[in-house]
Amino acid sequence: MKQVYLFILIIIGLIYSPSIQGQVIDLNHIESKIDALVPSSVKDNTPGLVVGIVQNGNLIFSKGYGLANLSYKIPNDSKMVYNIGSVSKQFLGYAFAMLQVEGKIKLDDPVNKYLEDWPEFDQPVTIRHLLSHTSGYREAYTMSSLAGRNIGVDRLSQEECLEVVRKQPQLEFEPGSTYTYNSTAWVILAEVFEKAAGMSAAKWVTLNILKPLEMNDTQIETHVGEVIINAAESYSSNQSSGYTNEKSNRAIFGAADVYTSVQDITKWINNYSKTKLGGDAVNKLFLEPFVFNNGINSGYALGIEIGTYRGLKTYSHNGGHEAFITQLMYFPDQYTGIFTVSNFGRNGVISINKIADVLLEEFMIDNDFEYEGIPIKKEALEQLSGLYVVSTLNKTINLTIVEDTLSINSRRKLIPTEPTIFRINGSDDQVLIEKLSNGKIQLTSIRTNSKEVFERVESWSPKAEELVSFKGDYWSSELETVYNIHVVNNQLIVKHRWNEDITLKPISKDFFGTDYGLYIKFNRNEKGEIIALSIYSGRTLNVIFEKK
Repeated sequence: MKQVYLFILIIIGLIYSPSIQGQVIDLNHIESKIDALVPSSVKDNTPGLVVGIVQNGNLIFSKGYGLANLSYKIPNDSKMVYNIGSVSKQFLGYAFAMLQVEGKIKLDDPVNKYLEDWPEFDQPVTIRHLLSHTSGYREAYTMSSLAGRNIGVDRLSQEECLEVVRKQPQLEFEPGSTYTYNSTAWVILAEVFEKAAGMSAAKWVTLNILKPLEMNDTQIETHVGEVIINAAESYSSNQSSGYTNEKSNRAIFGAADVYTSVQDITKWINNYSKTKLGGDAVNKLFLEPFVFNNGINSGYALGIEIGTYRGLKTYSHNGGHEAFITQLMYFPDQYTGIFTVSNFGRNGVISINKIADVLLEEFMIDNDFEYEGIPIKKEALEQLSGLYVVSTLNKTINLTIVEDTLSINSRRKLIPTEPTIFRINGSDDQVLIEKLSNGKIQLTSIRTNSKEVFERVESWSPKAEELVSFKGDYWSSELETVYNIHVVNNQLIVKHRWNEDITLKPISKDFFGTDYGLYIKFNRNEKGEIIALSIYSGRTLNVIFEKK
């Protein structure tokens, strides 16, 4: 049974609610529009989702779809609590802002000031670097997976996360230079916070944030299996085995593990604009985006993203844990917040942007605009096509010709607005493609908060006799594990004691891709002999395995 909770505090009993701009919101209209966005996989007897809308400080709309608990047929609603995953980060981020304003900590202090026996690298890593995902530290989840752990099943403790960084041979990049999302950094932050505050981060946040805001149903999970009152369950499903109740295998506050409800999160959202905790100085610090070393605004503050959507300023974050997927977005100038949680994985996800379109269309700019392109001969475009590899070796893009223009991965058309500058319709992104003095083709992707440099590579199809030199055992002292590389049917196959076999697919000379989001570069000595391999992925760079 679907539960509907409509909270209308201005005009009780009517279905219209005026916004601060004088806009009149037809809640029946909103409900029908949101109903239409619900995935067809969500039924009354399946897992589903919950949606909450906050405006002018009031929860004006809340509706649950599907069941929060299949065993007892308990429906999703605004009072059930859900694990909000990485949306939890902003609570610890706000706590750090409160400590700084109170003079108990400095965000630009090095981590080593608070943690004993912590590794020192060539460049200092600060608390602010951890808060902004710019530390250069390893990410425990990827590293554990490379070592053979099943990160969705095997338990991962706080100490194991810390040990990943303790064994890290060097930083992945200069602190403050690059944004790489890193939940391990927030595990470290919880340790730092405890040293500075004199109590655990979970206890401090409960006493100094949750209780003052009267978020009485919100609970921080502190150990695996802890009883969480009124908690929804989360589920995956497949045709052969039906539903699986997905259980948490870790409880590490900082990175995740806050359970909250739609009604409680409303009180937190209201604190964005009507600051009850710590005053304006704390809120300003909390919402201040990190600035990279090169002066570019990162768009990420203390656990929350600061950006825009269709011309409107936003504070937002997403989260995922077990089979919960959470989205939170707040429009400060419109005093409007949206919160959704699916307990059915991606089967229950509604795009939060589409909900925003329903609510705030009249304030938004058109995102369907098109650029007027200049003519470029097809022969010139063909000279720019090909496979490009990013400088960090953890991403590739393929430029092809589609309908007489370049296209990224055959999905996003590039519109030439100048001889070397391309734009994407409906986006402010720029793509610069130019031939360098050394004859190589370079692609620079420029976005509001980032810049990535790619280089076109020459394709490589190794002969069978060439593959033999790659065979062997490769040992990582960092992970304390070995990968075995074999040649099978003229392909390189990576074998590991616990992981599935991985087929290496040649991209360029000594550089391979996989179906698992991993890229592998083989390293040679001066004699041309293969001596090691390095693994690169979305959040982890240059994990070295030496050939034995």
